[in-house]
Amino acid sequence: MAKSERQRPYNFGRVFFPSDPNPEPGIPNEIRFQPLGNHVGNVIKLVEYWERDDFPCSSSFERVKEAAKIHDKGKPQKFELRVETTSKGIFKKYIYSFRGHRYLAESKDAWAESLAKGHHDFSVKDICRDTYELKKHPEYVKNLAEEPLAYARELYILEMCDQIEAELACRVIGDDEQAESRTFMDYTIAKNDSEQNVYRVDPWIFLPDQIELTFDYWLFCLSEDDKAELKKCRTENRDVDLGKKLDAIAKQWWQKHQGQPEKAEPRKVTLKPYLSNKQFQNRDCEFWYQQLAGFAPNPMQKIIFEVIEQTQNPAFLLKSPTGSGKFEAILFPALSKNSRLILPLPARSLIEDQKQRIEKYLKRFSDLNPDREISLVIDTGSQMQRWVYRNGKEEPKARTYNPRRHLYKADVILTTLDKFLYRYFAFGDKQKSFVFPLRIHRDKTGDEKTIICFDEAHSYDEIAFTNFQSLVKSLYEAGRSLILMTATMPQEYIYRFDYLETIDYIGTADDSVKAEQLINFQKQHLQQPYLNRRSFEWINDIERNSENPAPFQKRICETVTKEWQSKSNCRIITVVQTVRDAVAIYGQLSDKLKLTENTEYKQLYLYHGRLDHRVRQEVYTQLKQREYKAQPYILITTSAIEVGCDLNSEVLISEICPPENLIQRAGRCNRKGDFPDAKVIVLGKIEGSRIPFYAQTLEEAEWQDYQETLQQLESFDSHKIAEHITRSQKVDDYRVVELFSMLHDYVYSADLTCQPAHEKGLVVTRSWTPSATLVYDDGTHGDQIENMPQVTVPIDRLTIKKDNINQYANTHVCERYYDQENTSWEMRGLRWGFAYQKEIVIKINQSNDGAFMPDGNPEYSYNPELGFVELPGVFIKLKTNGFDEKLLYQYGNTGQKKSVIITYTKALEETT
Repeated sequence: MAKSERQRPYNFGRVFFPSDPNPEPGIPNEIRFQPLGNHVGNVIKLVEYWERDDFPCSSSFERVKEAAKIHDKGKPQKFELRVETTSKGIFKKYIYSFRGHRYLAESKDAWAESLAKGHHDFSVKDICRDTYELKKHPEYVKNLAEEPLAYARELYILEMCDQIEAELACRVIGDDEQAESRTFMDYTIAKNDSEQNVYRVDPWIFLPDQIELTFDYWLFCLSEDDKAELKKCRTENRDVDLGKKLDAIAKQWWQKHQGQPEKAEPRKVTLKPYLSNKQFQNRDCEFWYQQLAGFAPNPMQKIIFEVIEQTQNPAFLLKSPTGSGKFEAILFPALSKNSRLILPLPARSLIEDQKQRIEKYLKRFSDLNPDREISLVIDTGSQMQRWVYRNGKEEPKARTYNPRRHLYKADVILTTLDKFLYRYFAFGDKQKSFVFPLRIHRDKTGDEKTIICFDEAHSYDEIAFTNFQSLVKSLYEAGRSLILMTATMPQEYIYRFDYLETIDYIGTADDSVKAEQLINFQKQHLQQPYLNRRSFEWINDIERNSENPAPFQKRICETVTKEWQSKSNCRIITVVQTVRDAVAIYGQLSDKLKLTENTEYKQLYLYHGRLDHRVRQEVYTQLKQREYKAQPYILITTSAIEVGCDLNSEVLISEICPPENLIQRAGRCNRKGDFPDAKVIVLGKIEGSRIPFYAQTLEEAEWQDYQETLQQLESFDSHKIAEHITRSQKVDDYRVVELFSMLHDYVYSADLTCQPAHEKGLVVTRSWTPSATLVYDDGTHGDQIENMPQVTVPIDRLTIKKDNINQYANTHVCERYYDQENTSWEMRGLRWGFAYQKEIVIKINQSNDGAFMPDGNPEYSYNPELGFVELPGVFIKLKTNGFDEKLLYQYGNTGQKKSVIITYTKALEETT
């Protein structure tokens, strides 16, 4: 072969498809190619400038630099242009691929070679495998013994330098759509129009005050003949062939120029840190409370601010009454200290309330930091939402539901304990899955820290508490900044956290100084003259009969009506145990009082855990608006309202419940101490020694003592009621402890003997029973499950005794999975297997026209105002022995039924 005909390597680092004003779909005018050497050189420069203290070992810098040199060595051999089409084969966009190139990297340094080969995926499977292999090398044993996450941290630095360079290249060379799709970023890169060729990076983790980078590219302008070939594919309905055709055209152009086409004019940029507002540095507690909330901090908030500000890694348990401002006590010093705050909550229903409170403060905080991006992430598992605030306003265009874009990159992260456990053990999208444990277990870059705060820490019991206790202990031992907050944690639980400092503003008879200081402050400074003043009445001549709940529901309605009609502008919260009772009472009051007919002046509301989260959020927003305007309302609710929600009623009517629940519910009554005649009314009794299912935290003798206290009370006394709080672990399930330990050893110590437990997807959070998502499809949302009304329920609540058919005709069982190739969520019918590995979806269609209709089965009726009142039966529980639980799902036409069996693990008490 002549020299001129020799195959020239495709030395491309990245490929860009700049948008045209009016492009013909699939027919680009030009393509831009970044030279591989330019890309690699920029990445090396960023590694060289990276803050040395952020490298985990003394030898880390040289290894990461070596990995940066070789990480894209295999790209010339693997270059390919492709096309992305719709499911019907219609052109969407062009993409490029260097698939498999990272495996061609070679180095004499085995660790650097592993970094280069691992630089794209960042999955828990890859990192644990690579760490395990590196432990076999004697020269690396010491590094990994001193810092088990050393390899992951070095890989993180390499990937971040690669991603920062990639996003800048997209913006500078001209492909903004690709820039927005870059994943994994833990940094904000922003350009100010007043600064030519300057990009601000926040946070700044580099040694110099600014960095100069140059971006080169080759410009390939397609000829008319090239475009004609592509048009032919389109006219012949061969969009799927566009990628191969464009790939061949581009490679012919490259070879024609013998690998040396003329470069376009280089583009130089300067990277600088965000211009922080230095006038707010080192400001005191009083300043931040006035700026963010408009009020002075109370004694508890002052102490907590000081502890967080002055302690390197604070670790304490905060006991303070409901309504005392525990949430602000943590959020404000976290913001002032520039710390990332992770807030795992006990229930998803609390997230709506906290989101509104946080959003208000983050907007004000962003107004104090002009042009800086302040963000909030809400992670509920199946989707991760991200809100961005800048200059005091939300940026709607910045909101993203892409779980792969920013992951845990935010100033505040709201999640649940269940999902936090999932992230702690690197469950989620397989690619980039190790991002979660890395960011949880490491400080933010530079001097910034991560604070993990568990609010309502008293809310867990049995398996949930066992996991909670293990999680808190492991975070403490890892040196994390750690806070637990509670108003009613039982003493038995507090003993379990004796390694944490206790800051107590509830107090006992022997130590009530702090509590008195807090009460006096609230009375004097917050205009709360009637703080903790609530009369008490126990109506114990009515029992809720599960066979016939109607008399109990009627009595609740009569009590609500009496209180409503006896006072003007009264706010009443009524709490019952079951969704069915709440819906029935809501319906009766609606018919009787006519308070829901005029939407504008609606005064009667329903709130429970089986409402779609958007409906719950709207109800809560309306309640808060009515409180702000001093308008009356009646709220019928369940225990979903008793923790975290910042409501202030004049009357609290509650079904009989354990003491810790009653204190929490009463915390929504006269919360601000502004009602002179507030009252708490409890309804219900217990016949003989029978303990109802909802009072299982008390033994028989304990219940009798609690009952005697209630009979003696004329005013609500939270201290006397709190004396009856007890919550012992009734089932010591050793498997929960062992499973936590196995998952921890795999993720954080690369113990591959524990890998099978992780691959099964087995994370027991509150119960051994996995959950399913119940969704209602009204036909207006296409395949977008996240936009449909939905709730999450344990799958054993979805069983039916009737043999072989669904309870409702319009219910279908599916499973949702992430298609790695197309980077999108897809839906398919339920398959056999381990339930923990599946995201099970029970889909309720608005109409089942044309589908098989089992004889005599009604359609499920969904009312968004009432929510998912009934839970549809779709599974048949099979008889089993040992530890396995099996559920049968059948579908199809009569005589041609198909069966699917899913398996999960029984609770310990069910196996004995």
